[in-house]
Amino acid sequence: MPPAVPDAGNANADVLRRVFPEADLSVAAPSDPVGQALHLVDAFLPTWTIRLTGNATGPDGHWHCSLRESRGSDEDELIGFGTGPVIGLAVVAALLRVACAKAAH
Repeated sequence: MPPAVPDAGNANADVLRRVFPEADLSVAAPSDPVGQALHLVDAFLPTWTIRLTGNATGPDGHWHCSLRESRGSDEDELIGFGTGPVIGLAVVAALLRVACAKAAH
């Protein structure tokens, strides 16, 4: 049985395992939420580029994350976008969008 994915809901974790069966989850995830989100991207999309932009001036920021294949092309096949009040949620939203797009192919 593969190591546990940080609890983002069992349904999401099961989907991610099915869509990314080659993911290496043997490295323990960090304890902070941002570290956990980045750990998931590293495990499921190890060669992809993460771009984060946002505004952290209030209690709830406005974060945007894009994930794209690092192939040196501007016409990447799969790109994931996510937004959220905190960095971790924006990253996970982008990862789930990539997973949905990959599952649909």
